[in-house]
Amino acid sequence: LFYDSKTILQEIVQADEHNGNLEYVLLDESGPDHNKNYTVEVHIGSKKFGCGEGHTKKAAEQEAAYQTILELREKEK
Repeated sequence: LFYDSKTILQEIVQADEHNGNLEYVLLDESGPDHNKNYTVEVHIGSKKFGCGEGHTKKAAEQEAAYQTILELREKEK
């Protein structure tokens, strides 16, 4: 699930036309060039969802997407 969380989240958002646009927002970029750390947050429409960190933007986006999927599944219960 985690490896391709961005694709899974995209499919979830597209399946529900009321959700709005999916966007990955870079919140922070820190550390030296050889060891950067990125923090990314998922926005769906005007709502903020999961946040993720990683040593690459892609890794941070995957983590944020994964956290968002978990949040959305929790709300379904």
